[in-house]
Amino acid sequence: MKEIEQYVEEITKNLPDEEKEELREEMVGHLQEHMKELLIQGHSEEEAVRLAIESFGDEGKLNQEFKRSFFPTYKLVRFAWSVVLTVAGLSLISYFSMEYYHPEFDNGIDLYSVWMALFYIASLAGASEVMHDSLQGKIKWKWMLNPWVFFMVPSLLISGLQTSMLFTQPERYQDGLWLDLYAVAIGALVYVSARQLFNGLFLGDNKAKKNVVK
Repeated sequence: MKEIEQYVEEITKNLPDEEKEELREEMVGHLQEHMKELLIQGHSEEEAVRLAIESFGDEGKLNQEFKRSFFPTYKLVRFAWSVVLTVAGLSLISYFSMEYYHPEFDNGIDLYSVWMALFYIASLAGASEVMHDSLQGKIKWKWMLNPWVFFMVPSLLISGLQTSMLFTQPERYQDGLWLDLYAVAIGALVYVSARQLFNGLFLGDNKAKKNVVK
């Protein structure tokens, strides 16, 4: 049936060719068998196709799960991608900020500072990712594990508390140095954006993107 072929194609989209073909044949076979059972029960052909597909579940979510099982290193690659983009983003913000406030200075990006930022961000983000994974399936309120909530809320709270320094120590945060107080929040924003971008690119289509929360 055309509907079954299209459904299975969505599930196996962008999977490795060898596994994709094997999985396609297996799924089509199961769906056709289920259809036959439904037809024997008295359902029309159209209704049997619909019920068989519904029994398998959402194609976008299934596609995500198969991709995660066939590409077990995707989380590690996503982590590295996100950390590198975060370091690059913070370095550029720092550079352009200093260029704006102090164009008379040599504001080149110091390699040592970049390596230190890489170490700091990788350590902080790595610990957060481990905690995020360990809480999967253990928290009643799943919205708390949405990356935008899980990573951003603590960073915004930290930056919010640090804002008081603008009033208690204003002399330390002039000429763009006030951005230091919001480095955690800005870094978290760049990290989560990079993380979700990777998920969107990796998971492929729009249906899958809508379900990306892990």
